[in-house]
Amino acid sequence: MVSVRRENIILYNVLNQEIVFEEYFCNLLSFKKFRELFLEFIATKNEILIKEDIKYGHFDTEVILDSGCGRADLFLKVGDQEFIFEIKHKDATKLTDNQPSQYLRYLKYTNKHLFFLIPKSYQHKDEIIEKWKNFDDVENQIFYWQDFILKMKNEKFEEIEIKMFYDFCIYWFNMKPITFADGEKQLLTAEGEKVSSFKNISVPKLMQKLESIVINIAGNTYMKRYDSILGLCYFKKVGDYIIWFGLDYAIWETKELPLTIVLKDQTKDDDFFELVLPGIELEGFRYKETNTDNGEFVYIVQVKEEIDSVNYQHEVESIIHEIEKQLKKAKQT
Repeated sequence: MVSVRRENIILYNVLNQEIVFEEYFCNLLSFKKFRELFLEFIATKNEILIKEDIKYGHFDTEVILDSGCGRADLFLKVGDQEFIFEIKHKDATKLTDNQPSQYLRYLKYTNKHLFFLIPKSYQHKDEIIEKWKNFDDVENQIFYWQDFILKMKNEKFEEIEIKMFYDFCIYWFNMKPITFADGEKQLLTAEGEKVSSFKNISVPKLMQKLESIVINIAGNTYMKRYDSILGLCYFKKVGDYIIWFGLDYAIWETKELPLTIVLKDQTKDDDFFELVLPGIELEGFRYKETNTDNGEFVYIVQVKEEIDSVNYQHEVESIIHEIEKQLKKAKQT
């Protein structure tokens, strides 16, 4: 007989289906503080709703749109304005013909808007952008569940219904923080000759924690695995640049940074290249995989959050998304 471990979560196996998830989420909008937090969250990228007096009664779910243009998961009508929220809470859920192609026909009318609420690792994000790129600034219409859940965490809601939803989302979106004991945190930046002084620390367990963080972040930022004997690294190409993230033993030994974001101009090998990304702290670094005199020049991106912080994964993912966004804009100019 196979032993199955159930998660200690009240809504475990309850909100697994997207239609149930969206109905529960809509019901939570009846709490004024929760509703205001959600509207503020949307306003971080798009100020369309910021001046509206929005009540719970303005929301509905599974609303059939005019002219056979599909069905809205979450629908908001305020005066003559209509807002469609397309909800995905699974990485692999496919888009239907209405998402967004048929929606675009509906949205041609004035005062109608469309938003997407998706996981960071949603597999069809590029398809959304490709189909919608000529309609609006798609980056300002896509929102990630993980970002909203972190906003919920900071608010510390007292309502049990909201707490249960939060607990489910931490489990469902794989957001449970990986913590390090004091000895493990010290070992992460210890010099080689000091390692022997750390007793009762399991190095294999420590490495598993680091690898889990890397795999989670790489999945949420659509990075590909890079096979290397020098660590666990993932990458993505953006124009002439490569963004690397992961566990690199050479950098760990040299810089005492176990996990790093690294940028490389793939058109250059050993030459210095000047890179400026507004709002992102960069450190030029001569990277040496072997004992050669010179190595390729790269930039290490500084992450302010400590690796054991509950916000570390969110911070790294946000930086990688911002780097990608800035590099894409630079390529277009």
